[in-house]
Amino acid sequence: MTDTDSKQAASTPPESLKTYDSKGSLTIGKQRLAYQVTAAWQPMFVADKKKAELFHTYYRTGAKSAGTRPLTFVFNGGPGAASAYLHVGAVGPVRVQCNKDGTLPPAPARLVENKESWLPFTDLVFIDPIGTGLSRTVPDDKDDKKPNAGDDTYYWDVAKDLESLCEFISAFLSKHGRWRSPIYLAGESYGGYRSARLVRMLQEKGVGLSGATLISPVLEWDNLFASRFNTLAAAIRLPSYAAAARFHGRSKQAGARESLATFLKRAETYALGDYLPAFTQGSRLSAVDRKKAVAELAEWVGLTPEDLERHDGRPSILTFCRELLRDQEQVLGLYDASYANDDPLPAADSFSGVDPTLGGLDRLYTMGTNAHLRENLGVDSERPYTLLSMDVNRKWQWASKTSGEPVPPGASEDVAVGLSMNPGMKLMVVHGLYDLITPYFDSKSFVEQLAQSSPMAREIEFKAYEGGHMFYMWEKSRKAFTEDVAKLYEN
Repeated sequence: MTDTDSKQAASTPPESLKTYDSKGSLTIGKQRLAYQVTAAWQPMFVADKKKAELFHTYYRTGAKSAGTRPLTFVFNGGPGAASAYLHVGAVGPVRVQCNKDGTLPPAPARLVENKESWLPFTDLVFIDPIGTGLSRTVPDDKDDKKPNAGDDTYYWDVAKDLESLCEFISAFLSKHGRWRSPIYLAGESYGGYRSARLVRMLQEKGVGLSGATLISPVLEWDNLFASRFNTLAAAIRLPSYAAAARFHGRSKQAGARESLATFLKRAETYALGDYLPAFTQGSRLSAVDRKKAVAELAEWVGLTPEDLERHDGRPSILTFCRELLRDQEQVLGLYDASYANDDPLPAADSFSGVDPTLGGLDRLYTMGTNAHLRENLGVDSERPYTLLSMDVNRKWQWASKTSGEPVPPGASEDVAVGLSMNPGMKLMVVHGLYDLITPYFDSKSFVEQLAQSSPMAREIEFKAYEGGHMFYMWEKSRKAFTEDVAKLYEN
Protein backbone atom coordinates (compact mmCIF):
# COMPACT_ATOMS: atom_id res chain seq x y z
CA MET A 1 0.00 0.00 0.00
CA THR A 2 1.37 3.43 -0.92
CA ASP A 3 1.42 6.41 1.46
CA THR A 4 -1.40 7.95 -0.58
CA ASP A 5 -3.51 4.80 -0.25
CA SER A 6 -2.82 4.69 3.48
CA LYS A 7 -3.92 8.31 4.01
CA GLN A 8 -7.04 7.79 1.92
CA ALA A 9 -7.99 4.67 3.89
CA ALA A 10 -7.45 6.47 7.18
CA SER A 11 -9.74 9.32 6.13
CA THR A 12 -12.54 7.00 5.02
CA PRO A 13 -14.99 6.41 7.87
CA PRO A 14 -15.90 2.82 8.68
CA GLU A 15 -19.24 1.57 7.43
CA SER A 16 -20.91 2.07 10.79
CA LEU A 17 -20.08 5.80 10.86
CA LYS A 18 -21.49 6.58 7.44
CA THR A 19 -24.70 8.58 7.07
CA TYR A 20 -26.90 8.28 4.01
CA ASP A 21 -29.06 11.30 3.24
CA SER A 22 -31.68 11.36 0.50
CA LYS A 23 -34.99 12.93 -0.45
CA GLY A 24 -38.37 11.67 -1.54
CA SER A 25 -41.97 12.66 -2.00
CA LEU A 26 -45.35 11.15 -1.28
CA THR A 27 -48.58 12.03 -3.05
CA ILE A 28 -51.79 11.62 -1.05
CA GLY A 29 -54.91 12.78 -2.83
CA LYS A 30 -53.97 16.00 -4.56
CA GLN A 31 -51.23 16.90 -2.10
CA ARG A 32 -47.55 16.20 -2.63
CA LEU A 33 -45.49 15.83 0.52
CA ALA A 34 -41.71 16.25 0.19
CA TYR A 35 -39.53 14.63 2.83
CA GLN A 36 -35.91 14.06 3.77
CA VAL A 37 -34.43 10.72 4.86
CA THR A 38 -31.37 9.89 6.91
CA ALA A 39 -30.27 6.28 7.29
CA ALA A 40 -27.43 5.82 9.74
CA TRP A 41 -25.92 3.91 12.65
CA GLN A 42 -25.84 5.37 16.13
CA PRO A 43 -23.12 4.10 18.49
CA MET A 44 -24.25 2.59 21.79
CA PHE A 45 -21.97 2.73 24.81
CA VAL A 46 -21.37 0.65 27.93
CA ALA A 47 -18.99 2.12 30.52
CA ASP A 48 -17.94 4.77 27.97
CA LYS A 49 -16.92 2.08 25.49
CA LYS A 50 -18.73 1.53 22.22
CA LYS A 51 -20.66 -1.72 22.49
CA ALA A 52 -22.98 -1.66 19.47
CA GLU A 53 -24.13 0.21 16.39
CA LEU A 54 -27.88 0.70 16.10
CA PHE A 55 -29.25 1.25 12.61
CA HIS A 56 -32.22 3.54 12.11
CA THR A 57 -34.05 5.38 9.35
CA TYR A 58 -35.28 8.93 10.00
CA TYR A 59 -37.98 10.58 7.87
CA ARG A 60 -38.98 14.22 8.34
CA THR A 61 -40.72 16.97 6.45
CA GLY A 62 -40.52 20.73 6.51
CA ALA A 63 -44.23 21.09 7.22
CA LYS A 64 -43.56 22.50 10.70
CA SER A 65 -40.56 23.47 12.74
CA ALA A 66 -38.73 20.78 14.66
CA GLY A 67 -40.12 22.23 17.86
CA THR A 68 -43.78 21.63 17.05
CA ARG A 69 -43.98 18.70 14.61
CA PRO A 70 -44.54 15.32 16.31
CA LEU A 71 -41.78 12.71 16.21
CA THR A 72 -42.57 8.99 16.47
CA PHE A 73 -40.11 6.22 17.30
CA VAL A 74 -41.21 2.95 15.66
CA PHE A 75 -40.05 -0.61 16.29
CA ASN A 76 -41.27 -4.18 15.96
CA GLY A 77 -40.92 -7.10 18.30
CA GLY A 78 -40.01 -10.76 18.11
CA PRO A 79 -37.78 -10.51 20.06
CA GLY A 80 -35.53 -10.60 17.03
CA ALA A 81 -37.63 -8.65 14.53
CA ALA A 82 -36.39 -5.62 12.65
CA SER A 83 -38.60 -2.59 12.07
CA ALA A 84 -39.33 -3.56 8.45
CA TYR A 85 -42.83 -4.90 9.15
CA LEU A 86 -44.05 -1.45 10.13
CA HIS A 87 -41.49 0.43 8.01
CA VAL A 88 -42.52 -1.00 4.63
CA GLY A 89 -45.81 -2.52 5.73
CA ALA A 90 -47.89 0.20 7.36
CA VAL A 91 -46.24 3.41 8.52
CA GLY A 92 -43.45 4.54 6.19
CA PRO A 93 -43.91 6.44 2.91
CA VAL A 94 -43.16 3.31 0.84
CA ARG A 95 -44.71 -0.12 1.37
CA VAL A 96 -44.60 -3.62 -0.01
CA GLN A 97 -47.73 -4.20 -2.04
CA CYS A 98 -50.11 -6.93 -0.84
CA ASN A 99 -53.48 -7.95 -2.20
CA LYS A 100 -56.43 -5.97 -0.87
CA ASP A 101 -57.59 -8.86 1.32
CA GLY A 102 -54.17 -9.22 2.93
CA THR A 103 -53.09 -12.25 0.91
CA LEU A 104 -49.62 -12.28 -0.59
CA PRO A 105 -48.69 -11.78 -4.23
CA PRO A 106 -45.93 -13.90 -5.79
CA ALA A 107 -42.31 -12.74 -5.63
CA PRO A 108 -40.62 -10.45 -6.37
CA ALA A 109 -41.71 -7.74 -3.96
CA ARG A 110 -43.20 -4.61 -5.46
CA LEU A 111 -42.77 -1.27 -3.70
CA VAL A 112 -45.52 1.34 -4.00
CA GLU A 113 -46.31 4.71 -2.43
CA ASN A 114 -47.99 4.20 0.92
CA LYS A 115 -51.13 6.33 0.82
CA GLU A 116 -51.74 5.42 4.48
CA SER A 117 -48.32 6.54 5.71
CA TRP A 118 -48.16 8.43 9.00
CA LEU A 119 -45.73 10.97 7.54
CA PRO A 120 -48.43 13.63 6.92
CA PHE A 121 -48.90 14.03 10.69
CA THR A 122 -45.59 12.92 12.26
CA ASP A 123 -41.90 12.55 11.51
CA LEU A 124 -40.73 8.96 11.84
CA VAL A 125 -37.70 7.09 13.21
CA PHE A 126 -37.62 3.35 12.50
CA ILE A 127 -35.39 1.49 14.94
CA ASP A 128 -33.79 -1.90 14.28
CA PRO A 129 -32.97 -3.37 17.73
CA ILE A 130 -29.46 -4.75 18.06
CA GLY A 131 -29.08 -8.09 16.31
CA THR A 132 -31.77 -7.23 13.75
CA GLY A 133 -31.79 -5.26 10.51
CA LEU A 134 -28.31 -3.76 10.09
CA SER A 135 -27.74 -3.26 13.84
CA ARG A 136 -24.87 -5.20 15.36
CA THR A 137 -22.73 -5.40 18.48
CA VAL A 138 -19.10 -4.29 18.19
CA PRO A 139 -16.43 -6.89 19.07
CA ASP A 140 -13.96 -6.10 21.82
CA ASP A 141 -10.36 -5.66 20.70
CA LYS A 142 -9.41 -8.87 22.44
CA ASP A 143 -12.19 -10.76 20.64
CA ASP A 144 -11.88 -9.31 17.17
CA LYS A 145 -10.29 -12.48 15.78
CA LYS A 146 -12.98 -14.82 17.04
CA PRO A 147 -15.28 -16.14 14.29
CA ASN A 148 -18.44 -14.87 16.02
CA ALA A 149 -17.02 -11.63 17.40
CA GLY A 150 -19.73 -9.00 17.49
CA ASP A 151 -22.53 -11.54 17.90
CA ASP A 152 -22.62 -11.48 21.68
CA THR A 153 -25.96 -11.49 23.49
CA TYR A 154 -25.45 -8.50 25.77
CA TYR A 155 -28.52 -6.64 24.51
CA TRP A 156 -30.68 -9.75 24.08
CA ASP A 157 -32.23 -9.26 27.47
CA VAL A 158 -35.55 -7.75 28.59
CA ALA A 159 -34.00 -5.05 30.79
CA LYS A 160 -30.96 -4.20 28.65
CA ASP A 161 -33.13 -4.00 25.55
CA LEU A 162 -35.33 -1.36 27.17
CA GLU A 163 -32.30 0.52 28.47
CA SER A 164 -30.76 0.55 24.98
CA LEU A 165 -33.93 2.07 23.52
CA CYS A 166 -33.94 4.78 26.20
CA GLU A 167 -30.28 5.48 25.45
CA PHE A 168 -30.91 5.67 21.72
CA ILE A 169 -33.95 7.94 21.99
CA SER A 170 -32.23 10.41 24.33
CA ALA A 171 -29.10 10.53 22.16
CA PHE A 172 -31.19 10.93 19.00
CA LEU A 173 -33.15 13.87 20.44
CA SER A 174 -29.88 15.61 21.31
CA LYS A 175 -28.15 14.88 18.02
CA HIS A 176 -31.06 16.09 15.87
CA GLY A 177 -32.32 18.91 18.10
CA ARG A 178 -35.75 17.39 18.72
CA TRP A 179 -36.16 17.83 22.47
CA ARG A 180 -39.03 20.31 21.95
CA SER A 181 -41.00 17.97 19.68
CA PRO A 182 -44.07 16.05 20.88
CA ILE A 183 -42.68 12.51 21.27
CA TYR A 184 -44.69 9.38 20.43
CA LEU A 185 -44.00 5.65 20.42
CA ALA A 186 -45.35 2.93 18.14
CA GLY A 187 -44.45 -0.71 18.74
CA GLU A 188 -45.80 -3.98 17.38
CA SER A 189 -46.05 -7.37 19.14
CA TYR A 190 -43.11 -7.58 21.56
CA GLY A 191 -42.52 -4.01 20.41
CA GLY A 192 -45.93 -3.23 21.90
CA TYR A 193 -44.66 -4.60 25.21
CA ARG A 194 -41.55 -2.45 24.79
CA SER A 195 -43.70 0.64 24.22
CA ALA A 196 -45.90 -0.11 27.22
CA ARG A 197 -42.88 -0.44 29.51
CA LEU A 198 -41.25 2.66 28.01
CA VAL A 199 -44.37 4.74 28.75
CA ARG A 200 -43.06 4.82 32.31
CA MET A 201 -39.33 4.20 31.85
CA LEU A 202 -38.66 6.99 29.34
CA GLN A 203 -40.45 9.55 31.47
CA GLU A 204 -38.47 8.50 34.54
CA LYS A 205 -35.37 9.23 32.48
CA GLY A 206 -36.59 12.68 31.49
CA VAL A 207 -38.22 12.08 28.12
CA GLY A 208 -41.82 13.30 28.20
CA LEU A 209 -44.27 11.49 25.93
CA SER A 210 -47.33 12.79 24.12
CA GLY A 211 -48.68 9.39 23.20
CA ALA A 212 -48.10 5.76 22.25
CA THR A 213 -49.71 3.21 19.93
CA LEU A 214 -49.41 -0.42 20.99
CA ILE A 215 -49.92 -2.66 17.95
CA SER A 216 -50.83 -6.34 18.52
CA PRO A 217 -49.07 -6.10 21.89
CA VAL A 218 -48.45 -8.37 24.83
CA LEU A 219 -49.34 -6.47 28.00
CA GLU A 220 -49.07 -9.39 30.43
CA TRP A 221 -47.35 -12.74 29.95
CA ASP A 222 -49.57 -14.98 32.08
CA ASN A 223 -51.83 -16.10 29.25
CA LEU A 224 -49.20 -16.23 26.51
CA PHE A 225 -46.88 -18.51 28.48
CA ALA A 226 -49.72 -20.44 30.12
CA SER A 227 -49.80 -24.23 30.38
CA ARG A 228 -52.44 -26.32 28.61
CA PHE A 229 -54.39 -26.51 31.89
CA ASN A 230 -54.91 -22.75 32.08
CA THR A 231 -58.59 -22.35 31.25
CA LEU A 232 -58.47 -18.55 31.41
CA ALA A 233 -55.83 -18.50 28.65
CA ALA A 234 -58.09 -20.77 26.58
CA ALA A 235 -61.05 -18.46 27.19
CA ILE A 236 -59.00 -15.47 26.04
CA ARG A 237 -58.22 -17.25 22.73
CA LEU A 238 -61.80 -18.33 22.19
CA PRO A 239 -63.22 -15.17 20.52
CA SER A 240 -60.38 -15.26 17.95
CA TYR A 241 -61.08 -18.95 17.29
CA ALA A 242 -64.76 -18.07 16.82
CA ALA A 243 -63.89 -15.18 14.48
CA ALA A 244 -61.76 -17.48 12.31
CA ALA A 245 -64.42 -20.20 12.34
CA ARG A 246 -67.02 -17.65 11.27
CA PHE A 247 -64.76 -16.38 8.49
CA HIS A 248 -64.38 -19.92 7.09
CA GLY A 249 -68.08 -20.71 7.49
CA ARG A 250 -67.54 -23.24 10.30
CA SER A 251 -69.18 -21.51 13.28
CA LYS A 252 -72.78 -22.57 13.80
CA GLN A 253 -73.24 -19.69 16.24
CA ALA A 254 -72.79 -17.09 13.48
CA GLY A 255 -76.07 -15.50 12.48
CA ALA A 256 -76.68 -15.01 8.76
CA ARG A 257 -77.25 -11.26 9.10
CA GLU A 258 -75.29 -10.67 12.29
CA SER A 259 -72.37 -8.24 12.11
CA LEU A 260 -68.89 -9.41 13.08
CA ALA A 261 -68.85 -6.93 15.98
CA THR A 262 -72.11 -8.28 17.42
CA PHE A 263 -70.94 -11.87 16.95
CA LEU A 264 -67.69 -11.21 18.78
CA LYS A 265 -69.43 -9.41 21.62
CA ARG A 266 -71.51 -12.56 22.15
CA ALA A 267 -68.38 -14.72 21.86
CA GLU A 268 -66.62 -12.67 24.55
CA THR A 269 -69.63 -12.99 26.86
CA TYR A 270 -69.76 -16.73 26.24
CA ALA A 271 -66.00 -17.13 26.84
CA LEU A 272 -66.05 -15.56 30.30
CA GLY A 273 -69.66 -16.29 31.25
CA ASP A 274 -70.29 -19.91 30.22
CA TYR A 275 -67.10 -21.47 28.90
CA LEU A 276 -64.74 -20.45 31.70
CA PRO A 277 -66.74 -21.75 34.70
CA ALA A 278 -67.69 -24.96 32.88
CA PHE A 279 -64.19 -26.01 31.81
CA THR A 280 -62.52 -24.84 35.01
CA GLN A 281 -64.48 -27.41 37.04
CA GLY A 282 -62.85 -30.45 35.47
CA SER A 283 -64.20 -33.71 36.95
CA ARG A 284 -66.64 -31.77 39.18
CA LEU A 285 -68.79 -31.15 36.12
CA SER A 286 -71.32 -33.92 35.55
CA ALA A 287 -71.08 -36.05 32.41
CA VAL A 288 -74.31 -34.58 31.10
CA ASP A 289 -73.21 -30.98 31.65
CA ARG A 290 -69.78 -31.76 30.24
CA LYS A 291 -71.27 -33.12 27.03
CA LYS A 292 -73.50 -30.04 26.76
CA ALA A 293 -70.56 -27.68 27.33
CA VAL A 294 -68.43 -29.42 24.69
CA ALA A 295 -71.28 -29.33 22.16
CA GLU A 296 -71.78 -25.59 22.71
CA LEU A 297 -68.05 -24.94 22.36
CA ALA A 298 -68.04 -26.88 19.08
CA GLU A 299 -70.76 -24.60 17.72
CA TRP A 300 -68.62 -21.56 18.43
CA VAL A 301 -65.18 -22.66 17.24
CA GLY A 302 -66.06 -25.12 14.46
CA LEU A 303 -64.08 -28.12 15.70
CA THR A 304 -65.81 -31.45 16.28
CA PRO A 305 -66.93 -32.40 19.80
CA GLU A 306 -64.57 -35.39 19.56
CA ASP A 307 -61.57 -33.13 18.85
CA LEU A 308 -62.53 -30.79 21.66
CA GLU A 309 -63.05 -33.63 24.13
CA ARG A 310 -59.66 -35.07 23.21
CA HIS A 311 -58.08 -31.72 24.09
CA ASP A 312 -60.11 -31.17 27.28
CA GLY A 313 -61.94 -28.25 25.69
CA ARG A 314 -58.70 -26.26 25.53
CA PRO A 315 -57.30 -26.73 22.00
CA SER A 316 -53.95 -25.08 21.37
CA ILE A 317 -53.58 -22.63 18.52
CA LEU A 318 -51.60 -25.26 16.58
CA THR A 319 -54.42 -27.76 17.05
CA PHE A 320 -57.09 -25.27 16.02
CA CYS A 321 -55.21 -24.19 12.89
CA ARG A 322 -54.62 -27.79 11.80
CA GLU A 323 -58.05 -29.20 12.59
CA LEU A 324 -60.57 -26.55 11.47
CA LEU A 325 -60.17 -27.28 7.74
CA ARG A 326 -58.61 -30.74 7.97
CA ASP A 327 -61.36 -32.15 5.74
CA GLN A 328 -60.01 -29.85 3.01
CA GLU A 329 -56.37 -30.70 3.87
CA GLN A 330 -55.70 -27.04 4.65
CA VAL A 331 -54.03 -25.34 7.59
CA LEU A 332 -54.72 -21.85 8.95
CA GLY A 333 -52.18 -19.14 9.63
CA LEU A 334 -51.19 -18.63 13.25
CA TYR A 335 -50.60 -14.94 12.58
CA ASP A 336 -53.78 -14.55 10.51
CA ALA A 337 -56.27 -17.40 10.89
CA SER A 338 -58.44 -16.01 8.10
CA TYR A 339 -55.74 -17.23 5.73
CA ALA A 340 -55.64 -20.93 4.80
CA ASN A 341 -53.05 -22.80 2.80
CA ASP A 342 -52.59 -26.39 1.67
CA ASP A 343 -51.08 -28.60 4.35
CA PRO A 344 -47.86 -29.92 2.73
CA LEU A 345 -48.10 -33.20 4.66
CA PRO A 346 -51.71 -33.63 5.83
CA ALA A 347 -51.18 -37.25 6.95
CA ALA A 348 -48.26 -36.35 9.26
CA ASP A 349 -48.84 -36.43 13.00
CA SER A 350 -47.71 -32.82 13.35
CA PHE A 351 -47.52 -29.82 11.04
CA SER A 352 -44.03 -29.50 9.55
CA GLY A 353 -44.56 -26.58 7.18
CA VAL A 354 -44.05 -22.85 7.70
CA ASP A 355 -46.74 -20.51 8.94
CA PRO A 356 -48.93 -19.64 5.92
CA THR A 357 -48.82 -15.92 6.70
CA LEU A 358 -45.44 -15.21 8.31
CA GLY A 359 -43.49 -17.60 6.10
CA GLY A 360 -44.72 -15.98 2.93
CA LEU A 361 -44.46 -12.46 4.27
CA ASP A 362 -40.79 -12.76 5.22
CA ARG A 363 -39.62 -13.24 1.64
CA LEU A 364 -41.52 -10.16 0.44
CA TYR A 365 -40.50 -7.90 3.31
CA THR A 366 -36.84 -8.93 3.14
CA MET A 367 -36.73 -8.24 -0.58
CA GLY A 368 -38.73 -5.03 -0.26
CA THR A 369 -36.66 -3.63 2.61
CA ASN A 370 -33.36 -4.38 0.90
CA ALA A 371 -34.60 -2.74 -2.30
CA HIS A 372 -35.79 0.36 -0.43
CA LEU A 373 -32.69 0.82 1.75
CA ARG A 374 -30.05 -0.07 -0.81
CA GLU A 375 -31.61 1.21 -4.04
CA ASN A 376 -33.95 4.02 -2.98
CA LEU A 377 -31.96 5.38 -0.02
CA GLY A 378 -28.48 4.44 -1.25
CA VAL A 379 -27.36 2.53 1.84
CA ASP A 380 -24.10 0.81 0.87
CA SER A 381 -23.50 -1.93 3.41
CA GLU A 382 -22.15 -5.45 3.13
CA ARG A 383 -24.13 -6.48 6.19
CA PRO A 384 -27.16 -8.65 5.41
CA TYR A 385 -30.46 -7.13 6.51
CA THR A 386 -31.82 -9.49 9.18
CA LEU A 387 -35.61 -9.24 9.08
CA LEU A 388 -36.29 -11.83 11.78
CA SER A 389 -33.42 -13.35 13.76
CA MET A 390 -34.33 -16.67 15.32
CA ASP A 391 -30.88 -16.62 16.95
CA VAL A 392 -31.90 -13.53 18.91
CA ASN A 393 -35.26 -15.12 19.72
CA ARG A 394 -33.75 -18.39 20.95
CA LYS A 395 -31.10 -16.72 23.09
CA TRP A 396 -33.34 -14.00 24.53
CA GLN A 397 -33.03 -13.68 28.31
CA TRP A 398 -36.63 -13.75 29.53
CA ALA A 399 -36.10 -14.40 33.23
CA SER A 400 -36.53 -11.52 35.64
CA LYS A 401 -33.35 -11.11 37.67
CA THR A 402 -35.33 -9.22 40.29
CA SER A 403 -38.04 -11.78 40.99
CA GLY A 404 -36.42 -14.90 39.60
CA GLU A 405 -39.59 -15.62 37.64
CA PRO A 406 -39.16 -17.28 34.21
CA VAL A 407 -41.18 -14.55 32.52
CA PRO A 408 -40.62 -10.78 32.47
CA PRO A 409 -42.80 -8.41 34.47
CA GLY A 410 -46.05 -7.33 32.88
CA ALA A 411 -46.56 -3.88 31.43
CA SER A 412 -50.01 -2.91 32.70
CA GLU A 413 -48.75 -1.30 35.91
CA ASP A 414 -46.09 0.63 33.99
CA VAL A 415 -48.83 1.94 31.68
CA ALA A 416 -50.91 3.08 34.67
CA VAL A 417 -47.94 4.77 36.37
CA GLY A 418 -46.79 6.36 33.12
CA LEU A 419 -50.24 7.81 32.49
CA SER A 420 -50.38 9.18 36.03
CA MET A 421 -47.03 10.90 35.49
CA ASN A 422 -48.37 12.63 32.40
CA PRO A 423 -52.18 13.01 32.36
CA GLY A 424 -52.13 14.61 28.90
CA MET A 425 -50.60 11.56 27.23
CA LYS A 426 -52.78 9.55 24.82
CA LEU A 427 -52.51 5.79 24.48
CA MET A 428 -54.15 3.45 21.98
CA VAL A 429 -54.09 -0.36 21.85
CA VAL A 430 -54.90 -2.00 18.49
CA HIS A 431 -55.25 -5.62 17.36
CA GLY A 432 -56.24 -7.85 14.46
CA LEU A 433 -59.29 -10.03 15.11
CA TYR A 434 -57.86 -13.16 13.46
CA ASP A 435 -54.50 -13.01 15.24
CA LEU A 436 -53.87 -16.14 17.34
CA ILE A 437 -50.33 -15.19 18.41
CA THR A 438 -51.46 -12.21 20.49
CA PRO A 439 -55.26 -12.59 20.71
CA TYR A 440 -57.14 -9.30 20.77
CA PHE A 441 -59.27 -10.30 23.76
CA ASP A 442 -56.16 -10.65 25.92
CA SER A 443 -55.36 -6.93 25.61
CA LYS A 444 -59.02 -5.90 25.63
CA SER A 445 -59.68 -7.65 28.93
CA PHE A 446 -56.53 -6.20 30.51
CA VAL A 447 -57.44 -2.69 29.35
CA GLU A 448 -60.91 -3.15 30.85
CA GLN A 449 -59.47 -4.43 34.13
CA LEU A 450 -56.95 -1.60 34.22
CA ALA A 451 -59.70 0.96 33.63
CA GLN A 452 -61.56 -0.45 36.64
CA SER A 453 -58.60 0.01 38.99
CA SER A 454 -56.82 3.04 37.50
CA PRO A 455 -58.72 6.28 36.71
CA MET A 456 -55.99 7.35 34.27
CA ALA A 457 -56.38 4.14 32.24
CA ARG A 458 -60.00 4.92 31.42
CA GLU A 459 -58.76 7.14 28.61
CA ILE A 460 -56.99 4.27 26.82
CA GLU A 461 -58.51 3.63 23.40
CA PHE A 462 -58.93 0.06 22.18
CA LYS A 463 -59.43 -0.74 18.48
CA ALA A 464 -59.69 -4.03 16.60
CA TYR A 465 -59.62 -4.55 12.85
CA GLU A 466 -60.17 -7.42 10.47
CA GLY A 467 -56.89 -9.14 9.76
CA GLY A 468 -54.22 -10.87 11.75
CA HIS A 469 -51.08 -9.94 13.65
CA MET A 470 -50.15 -7.65 10.74
CA PHE A 471 -53.75 -6.56 10.13
CA TYR A 472 -52.47 -3.57 8.14
CA MET A 473 -51.88 -5.95 5.22
CA TRP A 474 -55.64 -5.67 4.64
CA GLU A 475 -56.33 -2.48 2.71
CA LYS A 476 -59.51 -1.50 4.55
CA SER A 477 -57.92 -2.20 7.93
CA ARG A 478 -54.78 -0.23 7.08
CA LYS A 479 -56.91 2.76 6.08
CA ALA A 480 -59.03 2.58 9.23
CA PHE A 481 -55.92 2.15 11.37
CA THR A 482 -54.20 5.22 9.92
CA GLU A 483 -57.36 7.32 10.34
CA ASP A 484 -57.64 6.28 14.00
CA VAL A 485 -53.97 7.02 14.68
CA ALA A 486 -54.23 10.42 12.98
CA LYS A 487 -57.05 11.33 15.38
CA LEU A 488 -54.83 10.37 18.30
CA TYR A 489 -52.24 12.89 17.11
CA GLU A 490 -54.84 15.58 16.42
CA ASN A 491 -56.15 15.33 19.96
